[in-house]
Amino acid sequence: MGLLSCPDRTALAQFAHSERAFGLPVVLLSPPPSQEERRALLARGVVQWLPADIDAAVLAEALLWARDLAAQQQQRESAAQAKLDERKWTERAKGLLMQARGIDEAAAFALLRNTAMQTQSKLPEVARGVVHTSELAEALERAGAQRMLSQRLVKLQALRQWPKLAPPEKREAQALLDASAERVAGNLARLGELLRNDLVEELNAVSAAWAQLDAALATRQPDLARSDRAAQRLLESSETLVARLSERAGQRPVALLAQVTRLRLLSQRLAKEGLLAQVMPGHDASGLAAGLDEFIKAYGEVRAAPLAGPALQPAFAAVDEAWLVLLRGLRVEQGDAVQRMHQGSERLLQALEALIQALQGSLQLILG
Repeated sequence: MGLLSCPDRTALAQFAHSERAFGLPVVLLSPPPSQEERRALLARGVVQWLPADIDAAVLAEALLWARDLAAQQQQRESAAQAKLDERKWTERAKGLLMQARGIDEAAAFALLRNTAMQTQSKLPEVARGVVHTSELAEALERAGAQRMLSQRLVKLQALRQWPKLAPPEKREAQALLDASAERVAGNLARLGELLRNDLVEELNAVSAAWAQLDAALATRQPDLARSDRAAQRLLESSETLVARLSERAGQRPVALLAQVTRLRLLSQRLAKEGLLAQVMPGHDASGLAAGLDEFIKAYGEVRAAPLAGPALQPAFAAVDEAWLVLLRGLRVEQGDAVQRMHQGSERLLQALEALIQALQGSLQLILG
């Protein structure tokens, strides 16, 4: 609470028409202000006017009243702002549930309310948890996608350099490569929004690694070995970011996303290694067998996870079928091996993307 004295009308007029604002409520001692001056003074933070010649004892009591009045007003404003914030969290949570589950607003609100009752929590707390979990899930998905895209870009570059690739198929491979590059850039932009100046060092490392890979892909005479080295740096920096995000997830169901998105990486790395062995003489393909074992092990762990319930079985069935197609492509040594590996890896990627989307829409993940 501030006290300001304007002993005469000149001082009062200067103060009333000044643009300076106060950061706290003010009690003004002055000659009686005009109606115009009163409006200006109220706008600048004056909460009470008293005559300049007021008795000291009366002034002291008036200041106590003004202080208490200002405190009550602040409490009312804080409570109103808190209710507004709670409403915003609830609206955001309803929107996320509507989008993820394909339900209407009433059903989304019922989900929030029932969850609050079951967990003995306040509805705004549940809503805030839904928003935070959804944002973490999206960040994990996008950071995980960067791992996969690092390998997919090199795979597509290798496919374009295959001498037997027909012109229409080469154009298709270039279109997929361009779309993948745009996706990397889009993920980086969105991750910056989601993280809100958090994990800056990790995200900057991903951006720097992408700049190197982007430069390698843009050369007139592509060097697959150079691109593969740059892709490895993007993979490693993205792995670090995923690890940091996974720490935030802890033991919550959303942590499973890191495992599922890793399957995308492993599938594309398998296809990349197979393609490089076909189109790049002298490429060491010893990691291909290890990659097969790694995918099988990782996929088994995902299938055994608690979230892999009946609702996700159609998505898992599609992954199973696509995985067999890729395996057949990897085992072909001659003829159309390159095309089969590419087509199999693309089909498996689509199936894994659908599984991730289904997982992100799982109530256990969203509300867990």
